[in-house]
Amino acid sequence: MSVLKQRFLLVSDMHYTTDEKKLTDAKPSAAAGDAFGKTQGEKVQKIYDDIMAENAISPLDGVLVLGDLSIDDYDFRKLPFNFCKRFKEEVMDRLPCPAYAIPGNHDSYPNDEWKSAMGYDRKYSVEIGDAAFIMDDSFAAVPANPDNPASGSKFTPTEAKFLSDCLKKHAGKKIFFCTHYLNVAKEGLSLSEECAKLIKDSDISLLFFGHTHRSAVHEALGKKLIDIGGYGYEGRVVDGRWVFNVFDESFAWGYQILEIYNDCIKTYHVTTNNTYRASNGVFEIPRAVHDEVILK
Repeated sequence: MSVLKQRFLLVSDMHYTTDEKKLTDAKPSAAAGDAFGKTQGEKVQKIYDDIMAENAISPLDGVLVLGDLSIDDYDFRKLPFNFCKRFKEEVMDRLPCPAYAIPGNHDSYPNDEWKSAMGYDRKYSVEIGDAAFIMDDSFAAVPANPDNPASGSKFTPTEAKFLSDCLKKHAGKKIFFCTHYLNVAKEGLSLSEECAKLIKDSDISLLFFGHTHRSAVHEALGKKLIDIGGYGYEGRVVDGRWVFNVFDESFAWGYQILEIYNDCIKTYHVTTNNTYRASNGVFEIPRAVHDEVILK
């Protein structure tokens, strides 16, 4: 009989930022402000409530946040708040289990600033019971486009030494690789040949990433590569300008559950129940569980 030993929740891409019109009007991102009928504060409270509801179903042993906690791009440093820190304080610090985060392309803080806000480096690894999580930083704190400070950080491939050191450090544990983004469109996943071989030949059970705002299950390097979706948006060009209030069910908000049993590992995506008020209508999306993966 399968016995549940540990249970984790992975979440990404909440893009927490300001609601204040006097600040959003002065900033380059139209993604600030209202989020499908919710204020930024209401959206973040919903994330907390969703995590706590999942914890009520069965207690969580940890929460992993896989980047884009904020839209704190370079130009957004002018804001009076660090929204990565605010998300940590308002959600992560209130949870009944350990919670850890890595930065995404919009969390553009150098390591010292990130560490001051979060309490640990931009990349690291952590053990929670029998599980070990390699938390990789796939975006250096360098503008992707120097002429556009709000362009997000530049993609940074995994460092082989960091990966190798983590694998050695956590040998014997159930190891999971987490990053904000891996390019699944091309064979090699934007990894060096050395890193690709390390992952393929390793005891890593699953690979997790966010960034796309859409959940999916991919195959890569002999592993399951899980896109965990998020609480984000989809940017589209409408009448020559970017807008972020057009809804499509493919990026409905949600999170990933990871469960470790005595005889298997299971992961699945949960689409949370929510009402989306968008420029193209009002959408009622119920809670749903899908894309289950079981590793014996």
